[in-house]
Amino acid sequence: MKRSRRMFLMGAGAAGLSTMAGHGSGDALAAAGGTQYATLLELEKCIGCGACVQGCRERNGTRYPVVSRPMPELFPPGTKTEDWSQRQGVDDRLTPYNWLYIETVTVQKNGANLDLHIPRRCMHCTNPPCANLCPWGACSRDPQTGTVNISPSTCLGGAKCRTVCPWHVPQRQSGVGPYLHLMPRFAGNGVMYKCDRCADSYAGGQLPACIEVCPEQVQTIGPRAELLAHAQALAAERGHYLYGVAENGGTNTFYLSPVPFEDLAVAREAGPGRPTLADVPDSMAQAANLGRMLVAAPLAGIAAGMARSVKSGSAALDEKQAAAKPASLALPGWIKRVWVAVALILGFTGMMQMPIAARYGLTRLPGMGWTGNFYTTLNIHYVAGAVLIALCCLLIALRLKAGGGFPRFVFWGAVRASLVVGLVLTGIFRVLKNLPAFSFAPELVMGMDLAHLGLAAVLGALSLALWVSGRKAWTGPAR
Repeated sequence: MKRSRRMFLMGAGAAGLSTMAGHGSGDALAAAGGTQYATLLELEKCIGCGACVQGCRERNGTRYPVVSRPMPELFPPGTKTEDWSQRQGVDDRLTPYNWLYIETVTVQKNGANLDLHIPRRCMHCTNPPCANLCPWGACSRDPQTGTVNISPSTCLGGAKCRTVCPWHVPQRQSGVGPYLHLMPRFAGNGVMYKCDRCADSYAGGQLPACIEVCPEQVQTIGPRAELLAHAQALAAERGHYLYGVAENGGTNTFYLSPVPFEDLAVAREAGPGRPTLADVPDSMAQAANLGRMLVAAPLAGIAAGMARSVKSGSAALDEKQAAAKPASLALPGWIKRVWVAVALILGFTGMMQMPIAARYGLTRLPGMGWTGNFYTTLNIHYVAGAVLIALCCLLIALRLKAGGGFPRFVFWGAVRASLVVGLVLTGIFRVLKNLPAFSFAPELVMGMDLAHLGLAAVLGALSLALWVSGRKAWTGPAR
């Protein structure tokens, strides 16, 4: 199977893979809307000339951050800004002004030194944690192309995306973005920047700049399934190695190397802005398991309610028991305690999904280091959400099994119940968006993220105010 790249592209077109594109063939990209694209980088071809880096800068220079000075002093004191505006020429790592760089490593192959030049940028994961866990919906994955974008008009620069990214790709520039118009001292710290594969350009039929200007045709872009099959065939034919296929659950960037990536990972220069080439486990793998747990939560609550009713003999309340029922829905003490505990856990872990624990020193308190781990707090949030749903279903099951009338919510009880329903529905949406099988428009994701956050804030503030004022009852007499 010794075919030139040009021959492969022609053959791919004949087979219906007309969107497979190399140097100078961008029109096909615009013709196949709704296709998830991937790129293949053949490292043996790269000569390290830097044309791709320069092409990226020329194409995207108008989108680079323009800093407003003086920058606001951040609270608490000691919170650092990140300013690359005076170092825009740095090109040996990722920065807000350099979304692609060439990494050169020297490794051994067959007893001789081999220099490899590796273009590094965003991997564009198929289930990106940066997009899934962004608290504002500023980072999103385009379901039509598979490209992961950051919206500079929405991003507050909390750098959560960089923290949860296994390669720590997004880079922050302080002194720009919407945080300057909100609470610049207390929340936010700029905007995060990274490669978006020149999304605006190839939406109109133009190749990403790095592919278009490359003199050696190092990169190929095309539909992910077809490109992956081609990459695997090349790897088998040449005895080469692939990176990006399974890393972090799968990406839309494939590297083809003549030496194992373990060797490259050891030989490369590590440091900020220089993504690893080591094996990366799927950071969102737990989301699927926790999602299944949330689905099972209502059934668990109903089953527990029925079992409790049978055990207590409440399935056949006699008239004396019915007459002795209280006028309002009386909850067992343990349910009340669990409900309050779950609500507090949900509120706290929800707040910890925002990048505030490290900034405000919570992680430095004894035993609180876990609050800065976004995956840990997310998992706890999921578990608490499942318990809350199970409790709601348990209460409904107990009420129906007991044969009592449906409780009449007082006004503020109805308001809080509506907020809980809204939180559950938007929470379910957020769970779904974290699963690789679901893709939603970025605008919808942003709206749901902000709605969930807003509902939680209103419910928390309202519940606290009602508790302080002594009006914490949810229901009145049954009807």
